[in-house]
Amino acid sequence: MTTAKEIKETMLSMRDERQAAGMQRFFKTGKGQYGEGDKFLGLRNPLVRLVVKESWRTTPLDEAIELVKDEWHEVRLCGLLIMVALYESADKRFRKQQRKSADVAKEMKRIRDAYLSLHEHINNWDLVDLSANKISGPFEATNLDETILDEWIKPQYSLWQRRIAMVSTWADIRYGLPERATTRAVYLLDSKEDLLHKAAGWMLREVWKHGYREMVDDFLEENIERMPSVMLSYACELMPPEMRQKWQERRRLGAN
Repeated sequence: MTTAKEIKETMLSMRDERQAAGMQRFFKTGKGQYGEGDKFLGLRNPLVRLVVKESWRTTPLDEAIELVKDEWHEVRLCGLLIMVALYESADKRFRKQQRKSADVAKEMKRIRDAYLSLHEHINNWDLVDLSANKISGPFEATNLDETILDEWIKPQYSLWQRRIAMVSTWADIRYGLPERATTRAVYLLDSKEDLLHKAAGWMLREVWKHGYREMVDDFLEENIERMPSVMLSYACELMPPEMRQKWQERRRLGAN
């Protein structure tokens, strides 16, 4: 068994102070910024993923959970990526079985439930984006009676809960269920958070990319005057230039 303590010690040994300073600026850790107070070791994602690759098979879920609760950003990321690996491994075993195993299904639910319980520690956009579409998203897309993320998208929830709810719809889109993305994006139209506008626009772009273009057109037709500019920019990114220009002009005229 590999413990959280052993993994953290390995990561601390690779610490890069100069790189950490740059990452603290990039992830907006200053006073009043979205990542206020976050601490970095200075490890780029490939290094973190290397630690994950070498340890996830021998790391129990409870140890991964301890990593996600850590003070260091990259250690939290490592814990989340181990949870992703554990979930994907269970999902692969579940799909291979002709008679679906109730035990494996329970294992997947346990990982998803643990993930959602850790939302206070999943507190920067990279932590959300590298995990939500691999754990909570696939679980929700294959368990259609699950509605907790339909609640999390609402204004009374935290920035990171709302981003988890939005980014999770990437899995829905891949599973042929794009309606969740457009439904949740409506809740973010009036948000003051740029990170939520970007997440909604990103998922609308994915809806378009996966061939549900009329659905995106309908969304824009109904909401163009309310759409934050960055949400529209992300949503239109893959459109032909003339179509992108049409929607941007429509928004500009509506805003005036």
